[in-house]
Amino acid sequence: MSRLILLLIILPLLSFSSPKHVKERLIELSPGVFGVLGTYQQVNKENRGFISNAYFIVTREGVFVVDALSTYKLGKELVETIRTKTKLPIKYALITHYHTDHFYGVRALKEAGATIIAHPWSWEYLESNASGRMFRARLDILGKDLMRGTKLLGPDVATQSSMSIRMGGEVFEVHHFCKGHTDGDLVLWTPRRKILFAGDLVFGGRVPFLGSGNSRTWLLCLEKIKELSPEMLLPGHGEPLVGKDNILKQVDWTANYIKDIRTVVERLYMEGYDVEEVKRRANQEMLNINPEYSQLSVFFEVNPVNAYYLYFEIERELLERQ
Repeated sequence: MSRLILLLIILPLLSFSSPKHVKERLIELSPGVFGVLGTYQQVNKENRGFISNAYFIVTREGVFVVDALSTYKLGKELVETIRTKTKLPIKYALITHYHTDHFYGVRALKEAGATIIAHPWSWEYLESNASGRMFRARLDILGKDLMRGTKLLGPDVATQSSMSIRMGGEVFEVHHFCKGHTDGDLVLWTPRRKILFAGDLVFGGRVPFLGSGNSRTWLLCLEKIKELSPEMLLPGHGEPLVGKDNILKQVDWTANYIKDIRTVVERLYMEGYDVEEVKRRANQEMLNINPEYSQLSVFFEVNPVNAYYLYFEIERELLERQ
């Protein structure tokens, strides 16, 4: 049975279950490339905050990890999961962006010996009031036990352009294409394998969150991804994407969603609706454009939030044009 067919069978079965340990969601995606795949839900106590994906690549010299999950406990489970596949040192961990569900487990990777790589925006985020608010909000949802040991830690190495790392016969290229999902998105490209670890720039099977980056320049990021022409794209949420046609379809879907919601919000803004009314109308307006949006995980919860943030983004753009 081909790897693609196996993924298509297994992944839908994993989408909504809440595992007791990260290792229950472990899957080998390509020889030596593994992923642990989070649930398609918002954060709650039942899923323990395990809503995002993390990945690791085993080379003959050590392990390269992508993202750290959303609590110290989950980060520890990620390390334990890696240890079921190799005893080689965990040398590097790339944090694709400093959102709570991707970097809160970073302490566990640092304790395991990893050099943490992220965008310099991570330091700006950690110094902001928003980081404290988000931490308290996550603590309110998950509780002290699930959040025990979680600390907000910055990277050891920061890059805002590109860098290459050679390890165990592999080349790992880290790139910052533009502001997109956040002001500091990084992707990992493995040119020999043609696998792209895309963070939250491309979502598999769910609505992207547009509240902390730049939706207009995000579209430029998606064009850069298409130029790479990956054969496998591993997103921060949702199902891994295999095959150039399937990847192109999902990249274009992400771009179309962003374009559609921008069109809706700008039109409603120009018609004089305030932000709360735009937020209230957002779901139906999007379904008028494409009824299939209703089939996406967390669409009805996330889409109005996207509309709320886009209202102010588009307002700034319109003022800049004057």
